[in-house]
Amino acid sequence: MAYQALYRVYRPRTFDDMVGQEVITQTLKNAIEAHQTGHAYLFSGPRGTGKTSAAKIFAREVNGISPDTDETQIPDIIEIDAASNNGVDEIRNIRDSANYAPIEAQYKIYIIDEVHMLSTGAFNALLKTLEEPPANVKFILATTEPQKIPATILSRTQRFDFKRIDDTTIQTRMAAILDKQSVEYDQDALRVIANAAEGGMRDALSILDQVIAYGSDKVTVENALQVTGSTTTEALLSFLQQVSEGDTRNALQTLHMILLDGKDAQRFVADMIGLLRDVMLSPIAPNLIKTTASVELLKQLNQKIGQQRIQIMMLALDETQKELLQTMQSDVYLELLTVKLSLAGSESTPTSSKINHSQSLATPKHSSEAEPSVSPSMTVDDMSSPITKPSSSPVKSTNNDTQSDTQQSALTQEKIANVDPEPVSQPVASNKKLSARTGQEAVFAVLSVARRETLTSATQLWPELQQQFDVAKQAFLTIAKPVAASDEAIVLAFDYPALLAEALQDAELQAQLVQQLSESNLPFSLVLISKDEWKIDRAAYVSRLRGGEKITVKLSDIPVVKANVEKIPVEQDDTVAVVNDTPEIVKQAQSLFGEDLVNIVD
Repeated sequence: MAYQALYRVYRPRTFDDMVGQEVITQTLKNAIEAHQTGHAYLFSGPRGTGKTSAAKIFAREVNGISPDTDETQIPDIIEIDAASNNGVDEIRNIRDSANYAPIEAQYKIYIIDEVHMLSTGAFNALLKTLEEPPANVKFILATTEPQKIPATILSRTQRFDFKRIDDTTIQTRMAAILDKQSVEYDQDALRVIANAAEGGMRDALSILDQVIAYGSDKVTVENALQVTGSTTTEALLSFLQQVSEGDTRNALQTLHMILLDGKDAQRFVADMIGLLRDVMLSPIAPNLIKTTASVELLKQLNQKIGQQRIQIMMLALDETQKELLQTMQSDVYLELLTVKLSLAGSESTPTSSKINHSQSLATPKHSSEAEPSVSPSMTVDDMSSPITKPSSSPVKSTNNDTQSDTQQSALTQEKIANVDPEPVSQPVASNKKLSARTGQEAVFAVLSVARRETLTSATQLWPELQQQFDVAKQAFLTIAKPVAASDEAIVLAFDYPALLAEALQDAELQAQLVQQLSESNLPFSLVLISKDEWKIDRAAYVSRLRGGEKITVKLSDIPVVKANVEKIPVEQDDTVAVVNDTPEIVKQAQSLFGEDLVNIVD
């Protein structure tokens, strides 16, 4: 005998065999026993939840036919696929044949599957018959998209909404089937299959069939992960921990290892959403967790990431899931997702504290000759780290920065007291020089001589140009795009100010960009700004032009950004002036915040 798929072999034959739809099955059973069945029913719900099976069971039981009887052998149970029989003529045939009495059974039952596929004319042809059919005729309409059915049809039926079957019920059903099949299994493997089935029993049994065929001895977790394309919990946790810490480089490496293992991009995003959902629920509803990870670990991640950032990350994942349906470059979208997750909610997470601290150390605090790393036109509030300016007023700092500065100040005072002068350290120099410009004046200089043809060429070549960089820089450049261009320069707008600040100080990235732009016959002078700044600058430029102002600024007159200068605390006798008459309130402020953060203004 030919092999039959599990979902066909174990299709429910009675209402008692159906699982996950207890309310519907009990209602239909009671109606049959009380002889109060309606003339038209609508079964709606997701795929694989038992709509067609319930219709066939109802058709048999309302006619008193044995469950063992094949419905295809009963001439009075007519099943029609509306997807391939959706015309007016087919429905007219149904309407005409409904006037004839049943051949064997008490009722003639028409089961119309995927009824939403019927044309408008077909629905109109069915309308009157559906409202007032002959006494011995009943209609059962099944659909996955009830919103496409006309209201005039809906109002003439008893509607039953089938729900998704929960994972526990699916696992129990699969375990019972495997016991009958005498196949060994791991419970975690059934959990993976149930999760991939997304509430559909038919899908679960189809996947189970594949897993059994993949490794006939036993249904294992490894086989289930391979067949479903799911990612191991360990890999998901590792990826989540890395992006939550802002470790984008290692997160990208983990992502590529997952993809090299043959995991599906859509499945990976769905698994990440499921994991974040469990992390979110761990402190408030641990009984609803589906993953195999320990509750304690999930609670630690929840405390580390925070509920607000979890929600931001889930929205980013949901957006990427929709975008993956419309693209063939799933790898690039997942890399962009990794960058987004690393930056998601960074202003309110430990990640931002780490970035702020590292960037504040890279900015000189003792030297009054230090230059800002970006143009004054940039909005400081939009940056993820404070920017130290010459002769600035007192700067706010995090607790970590305060403690670090206080310790550094104490160390400096101790060395000065020992009078052990050493040469002043020189700024750390880079092998490559920065070449990019930023700020509103630079944008105006490009816009004043902008060429649409050049921008079009740059936009078209930008995806190809990104492929010339390594994986980390490719992901970095996916959040930037050309927004203006002239024969001399190109303006790149970054989605995130934090990454803009990093790009402005990355001499290697700028040098490689200049080289690739030059090789592509594109303008290679760089102007880097944030997307928000671009909107403001462009609006300001248009406003000035409308006001009759002529903008003549030249890009060559605008200096490139200067590198952040990193210096070791100065250790010379004449660098610190000892003030004996320091007021008491100033001393207290210095002890609390550090001497380098307190400026005395006469």
